[in-house]
This record gives sequence, C-alpha cells and structure tokens, in this order.
Amino acid sequence: MKITQTIISQNYFQFQDTIYLQKEGLAMGAPTSSILSEIYLQHMENTTIPELLEKHNIKGYFRYVSDILLVYIDNTTNIHKVLDEFNNLTPKL
Repeated sequence: MKITQTIISQNYFQFQDTIYLQKEGLAMGAPTSSILSEIYLQHMENTTIPELLEKHNIKGYFRYVSDILLVYIDNTTNIHKVLDEFNNLTPKL
C-alpha cells in the first residue's frame, strides 16, 4: 500500500515552462495509472455495482477500459437515477 501511495502522490507535470503538482487522481499517461484504474474498477464491479444493476433492473453491463455500456428497459428503469447513483459512488471519478 505504501508503494501505491507514493505513486499516486508523485503526479508532477510540466506545461510550458511551469512545473505543476496534480493533487488528485492518477497521472494521465503514467504506466501505473492504467493498472491502478483497472484494479479499482474491477473492485467496484465485484462489490458495489452489482447491487445498483439489480436495484435498477439493468439487463446488461459491459465495460471496455473506461467505457461502460448499460442495457435497460426504458419503461422500468429511470436512467437518470442510475447515472446519479453511479456518479455518487466516487464523485471525483
């Protein structure tokens, strides 16, 4: 866990002639970012997301990297509530 914290906290980047420290999230383009993101999303898919899918009568859930496709029946699922609940799982995601 200490290695992960070190990786996440060292998000420096340069724009023009100024060096910035990214305070939240993973560094875009860093080799470790895709791995850590995948681990996090798989954890969510195995813990929290199945409950939401069942609660809202979602018929299909498909993900490729960071793109998600939901299949639902329009007259039984309020997709706006689904979106709100997904966004509230991790507000900064």
